[in-house]
Amino acid sequence: MTANCTCVFEGLSKSLPACLRELGRNNSREWFQAHRDEFQQRVALPLAALAETLAPGMARLDGALIKKLSRPQRDTRFSKDKTPYRTEMWFAFRRARPDWTEYPAFFFEATPEHCRWGMGYYAARPATMSALREMALADPARFLQALATAASRGFTPQGELYKRQPPVPADIPEAIAQLARQRNIYLARTTCYEPPMLDSGLAEILAADYAALGDMYRLFCMANERPTT
Repeated sequence: MTANCTCVFEGLSKSLPACLRELGRNNSREWFQAHRDEFQQRVALPLAALAETLAPGMARLDGALIKKLSRPQRDTRFSKDKTPYRTEMWFAFRRARPDWTEYPAFFFEATPEHCRWGMGYYAARPATMSALREMALADPARFLQALATAASRGFTPQGELYKRQPPVPADIPEAIAQLARQRNIYLARTTCYEPPMLDSGLAEILAADYAALGDMYRLFCMANERPTT
């Protein structure tokens, strides 16, 4: 994927999902090499242009965020799935540090069926999740308001749950009780490919959505910064 894209975002290609589906049916180096230019024009460059358009706003939200674009090649060294190319492409705005998976990041993902975007941890440390739960219990109004702002844009909390559910007090709000059941958390929304997802208006939607996640992002960052005990 072209990391230094300077093109103007005019919308996702209407043939982007079809291109990803076709790659899924023909997931081989031979097919990809024969269709590399087509993949670049239909998938890689529009996503790179979208990320580039969003970058100034993300820098204003947090100057420590950097842009990361996915590559079509998969790392199959430690995977049972040896297909060489991914059939979902993404970009993210994340911290520039080796342990970035433990910090909140913003993401956008295009798959053959839908596109999905949001913000959260890829793999939060247990201490971070514990700190986030303590913060939510100490100031439930702030946590619930941040969640409500995100929900107003269609975001829902998601993430891996504990296999053995911990006991939760009956007198706390359900949203905070749910947080106690989660090993990891991110907020996301999913939509199918239809206008305005396929025109330049997508950039404005994402900018507004990421801004609406700002309060929750700041809470997540605060949880990371709490000293471990």
